[in-house]
Amino acid sequence: MRRRHRDQPRDPLIPVVPDAIAVAISEVVTLIEIFDHAHARMVDSGEVDKETLANASGSALVPMLYARAGCSSLQGRSSIPLLTDEIGLLEAAVINLESYQGNEVVLCAGYQLLEDFANRKRNTSPVCHVHGILAFTGEAEGTTSGSVAPSMA
Repeated sequence: MRRRHRDQPRDPLIPVVPDAIAVAISEVVTLIEIFDHAHARMVDSGEVDKETLANASGSALVPMLYARAGCSSLQGRSSIPLLTDEIGLLEAAVINLESYQGNEVVLCAGYQLLEDFANRKRNTSPVCHVHGILAFTGEAEGTTSGSVAPSMA
């Protein structure tokens, strides 16, 4: 193993900006329904622990989706960001719906969303956090101090 000499400069840490796809509010509703159904089917099986349940059903993402939808609605937007990595939670939920005999209609909706999201992965957008809520980078511009909260005045 080679050691770095003190006089050698360190490589600067470059923050990685994750990319996201735009998801319509109607798709968010479907996504939440899929996650809720996968969660319910897995609970009914009684075979999984809480951590696995939250990750494999996608239910851990639901509160964040509601927050993003709320933020988007305050801005008058009709879509929210979904990180490309979060699409894996939908994949896991669909696989688990297959394994735990999920509703066929919900399963088909899951496959449709997976196909739609895969097509959108070619057109991702950078994201940032506005008051701890994920938003598209351009959405924070033009607001006072990046705030998207309504004025209390």
